[in-house]
Amino acid sequence: MLLALALLGVSVLSLAVGTVEIPPANIALLVAHRLGLVAAARCPVPLVVDGNHVSCAIQAEILFLNVLPVVLLSVLVGAALALSGATMQGLFRNPLADPYLLGISSGAALGAALVFVNASFLGVTLLASQQDVLVPVLAFVGAMGTGLVVLVASRSRWATAETLILTGVALAAIFGDLMVLVISFRPLAVALPLTFWLLGGFEAATWDQVGILAAVLVVGGGALVLHGRVLNVMQMGEETAAGLGVSVVAMRRRLILLSVVLTATAVAFSGVIGFVGLVSPHIVRRLHGPNYQSLLLGSALVGALLLVIANDVATSVLGGGGILPVGVVTGVMGGPFILWLLYRRRRLRSAG
Repeated sequence: MLLALALLGVSVLSLAVGTVEIPPANIALLVAHRLGLVAAARCPVPLVVDGNHVSCAIQAEILFLNVLPVVLLSVLVGAALALSGATMQGLFRNPLADPYLLGISSGAALGAALVFVNASFLGVTLLASQQDVLVPVLAFVGAMGTGLVVLVASRSRWATAETLILTGVALAAIFGDLMVLVISFRPLAVALPLTFWLLGGFEAATWDQVGILAAVLVVGGGALVLHGRVLNVMQMGEETAAGLGVSVVAMRRRLILLSVVLTATAVAFSGVIGFVGLVSPHIVRRLHGPNYQSLLLGSALVGALLLVIANDVATSVLGGGGILPVGVVTGVMGGPFILWLLYRRRRLRSAG
C-alpha cells in the first residue's frame, strides 16, 4: 500500500516537471475540468515562458498531449521491466538476471537500427513520421524474434536454465554484430539517433503507446503475478519442483513467453533502459522478503517508481530544454547498487 501511495504521489508531482513547468494548481484545475468536475478551465496561476504568457488552453494541450503520456508511459515501462526482471531472477534462480538476459535488447536494437539506416542503399527515404512508427514496430519484432528462438530451444526436455542463458548470450552476440554491419551502411547518419534510442527515453510518448502497453501489462503482467506460488516452489530446484507436481519445462516456456512479451513491448516504446528490472526485485526483497507472491507486484511498483524518478531527473538536470537520456540516469542509479550487491554476496560467502 505504501509503495502504491508513493508511486501515486511521485507521478502527480512529475506532472509539474518538464520543459514547460505547469503550476500544480493549474494542473489540478485542468484535470478536474477534463473529468467534468468543474465547468470552466481558468488557470489560477499565470504562466510566463521566455517573456510570453502561456494561455490556459495551451497549458492543457501541453499537459494532455505531452506531459501526461510521458509520465504514464514511464510508469508502465518501469512496471513491465521490473516484473519481467523479477520473473527472470526467480525462473533462473539468478539474482543478477534482468529482462534482457535472453538477448531481447540486442534483437530490439537490430530492429531499430534497420529503420535508422533509412533503407538509403535501396534508394528509399523514410519520413520522420514513418520512422516514429517503424522504430517501435521493428524493435518489437526483433525483440520477439529473439525470444521466440529461445522458446524454441526451451522445448527440448534436455534444455536447462544454463542452456537457455547461453543461447541468449549467443543471440545477443550475433545480433550485436549484425547491428554493427547495418550501421556501417550509414555510420554518420545512424550512430547518433540509434545511440539515443538505445539509452532510452519517453519524449515520443503517445496515448496509443500508453494504451497498448497498459493492455499488455494488465494481461501479461497479471498472469505473471498469478505464478508467484509456482516461482516459490521452483526456488527449491527443478527436481524438487517436478516432484511437487510442477511441469518445469512447460512452466519455464510460459514464464519466458510472458516476460518476453512484456519486455519487447516496453523496449519498443522506450528504448533499452537498463538496471530497473535488475534492481527493483532486490529492493522489494529487502523490504518484504523473498516470497514471490508479493515480490512480483512489489517489484512492478518499485520499478514504476524508480523510472518516474529517473525520468524527472533526466528532464530537469540539464535545464534550458535539454533532456538527458533516461538510461544514463538509471545507469548512475543502478551501477553502484550492483557493485554493492556483488560486494555483499562476496562478504556473505566469505562469512559462510
